[in-house]
Amino acid sequence: MLGGAAGSGGGAAGSGGAGPRPRDPWENLSWDTPRPGLIVYLWTGSPSNTWALFATGGGAYARDHYDGSAWSSTLDSRGNEGRFEERQVWAAPSGQAFGSSDKSMQRFAAPRWQDWALTPTCRAIGGTAENDIWCADDKELHHFDGNVWAGYEFPGIQGIQALARDDVWTWGAAGALHFDGARWTGQLLGVVRSMSASGPRDVWAVQDGNLLHATGAGTWSRQNPSGGQISAVWSQSPSNTWIVAAGAAMRWNGRSWSTPSLPESDELLLISGSSSDVWIAGTAMLFHGRTAAGDF
Repeated sequence: MLGGAAGSGGGAAGSGGAGPRPRDPWENLSWDTPRPGLIVYLWTGSPSNTWALFATGGGAYARDHYDGSAWSSTLDSRGNEGRFEERQVWAAPSGQAFGSSDKSMQRFAAPRWQDWALTPTCRAIGGTAENDIWCADDKELHHFDGNVWAGYEFPGIQGIQALARDDVWTWGAAGALHFDGARWTGQLLGVVRSMSASGPRDVWAVQDGNLLHATGAGTWSRQNPSGGQISAVWSQSPSNTWIVAAGAAMRWNGRSWSTPSLPESDELLLISGSSSDVWIAGTAMLFHGRTAAGDF
């Protein structure tokens, strides 16, 4: 259910004489040298765990991993480098990474991905643990509880985020769905391009080029601080949410939106991050910004 339209992002900060606000470590990021390449998928679990899918040409992709200091390429189950399909990757808190192929789900054992027998061939994937994995193909949503896979007839899912076993979001061609541990309910109708939630009362979605925000079940407000077509959203906390739109990235600090300066210009498409860094992918390069050491 969609609530009334919102303004540019919220009201001004209160002036109750509480004294100066603490310094925001995200206001002045240091940016690494951009990495060239077209990225079609980007996922971050921590400052030392980012996965990206780089286009290599001919419909093939490299499935690369960032460990906090350097990138490394991985091998498919046959030992080939840069021969993956356009499918997502997710890693459990244990560090075990999961992906998919045209045959089955896969598990990563450096430097090679290994086929996981008798599992679905999903495109989207998410979860909370090795025994709580969600994945989706074109027609169905699948769940693994550590023992068996169960299926739900939900078509068109393109993204999954599980905050907890009783707090799961999916989105895609048919809108957005939410799982509360007992049942699924529809939250938004129509194509949802991107979603991100930092908690049950801080959920963001991109639909029709605009940004939607929910702070409670079923109540959404709409805004567009960019003035253009928003591509993606990522939220780390209620005071640290990012969007990308065309050649700009914007950040919500809980009170207002700002436009951080990037090292170079590019058309921006994807965004992810952790508690102390942010990744922004465009058509030609990948940007990485870090907060100052010791901020967290």
